[in-house]
Amino acid sequence: MSHLSAQLSDNSSDDDFDESNNQVSIPGPNASKGEFMEALKALQLEVQRLRKDNRALKENNKVLLAKKPKRKRRVEAPDELVAHEQTISLYARKYGMTVETFPDSELLTKKCPDSPTPFNSQDHYKTVLTQESAFLDELYAHFLERIHRAMESVYFKDLVNKSISDARSNEIKKLRGVAGDIFDLPAKYFTNPSHDRAGVIEIQKMLGVSGKTQAYKIFPPLLFPGLQEDPTLKSVFSNWILFAKILRASLHGITLLHQEPCGGSKTNARKWSFQQVTPGSIAWAAVIAIFLLSPDTEFPGSGAGKSSTINYKDLFYQYKKMLVMKWDTRRIKNIVDSTNNHVFGAAKLSTLNPAGGEDFSEEINRAMLALDMSSDSEADKTLPALSALSAVSSAPVSSTPVSSAAP
Repeated sequence: MSHLSAQLSDNSSDDDFDESNNQVSIPGPNASKGEFMEALKALQLEVQRLRKDNRALKENNKVLLAKKPKRKRRVEAPDELVAHEQTISLYARKYGMTVETFPDSELLTKKCPDSPTPFNSQDHYKTVLTQESAFLDELYAHFLERIHRAMESVYFKDLVNKSISDARSNEIKKLRGVAGDIFDLPAKYFTNPSHDRAGVIEIQKMLGVSGKTQAYKIFPPLLFPGLQEDPTLKSVFSNWILFAKILRASLHGITLLHQEPCGGSKTNARKWSFQQVTPGSIAWAAVIAIFLLSPDTEFPGSGAGKSSTINYKDLFYQYKKMLVMKWDTRRIKNIVDSTNNHVFGAAKLSTLNPAGGEDFSEEINRAMLALDMSSDSEADKTLPALSALSAVSSAPVSSTPVSSAAP
């Protein structure tokens, strides 16, 4: 009898499945029937073993795949956020323009305290802890209650930051097209983001700089009436017509910059149910105005301008802080009332009449003191620019800083 020897094994180097290289002898052509039956039985057993090993390998692969680190994917987001993604994005866009232009990403995922510091109180900026507490109070007051329990996720933070960035880019693109009208300067200075604005004398005067070596001020002449810088800083933010023009174009559309708002269904004002300015919206308009005049071509997400080195994040923080702290003073109330009437009322806007890392604490303190109306004279009760206000006054506007909760 002759035999053909064949080796049937899995040849696996894995000790868990290597069963000492089993061999099955295949009978030759002259083998008896019994020898063939024995060989067939051996082959059947070997096939069963291989199938068992194959199943074990598949199960082992499943375990390895389960242990493999997974990349963050949208499907891993809380169901509440996925289901309301469009709503969250809408509220986030409003949030970036009317509440916080540079929200603290770490705070976006924190739970609101049981008894937070009210965001519109004098204690808002008292300490670091009260600032964080007030931030969360304003954040949770802005977004819908039904998504509050899902706001502590990384997905929520990422969605909010992306929505703010996208909305800001869109608004800046629109405003560049009408910036010539806003500042009463040639449109070419703004329609081309790379234009040499740093070399334009009129822009230098607005920003309070001269020459190519420019040290930007925290309170440029642009923020004062008639673009005339007030050394006492008492009239800072009184150039409300600037804020009104920027907010009007952003909220109602650039075609309505000089027209009466008609409340189009697709305008930001209508989508957001936004009917009165907030400290955040005025601060946003002031920062955007400075950016449009600056040599920077892109608004920095980090807050620091690439070409100008202007710290836009710090400007927004300081402007909003001053407005919140002095919101109930007579002068700020007049500024707010004027801006509200021109942004949301029927009054048409007139054109403007153009006439990095420093410590601005002294200027900020002086401005805060100057805005304290306890020392104001009777002559300061009404801003000169408000002489025509009675003719265009609309429904009374609340002077309490709020974040409208219904876009």
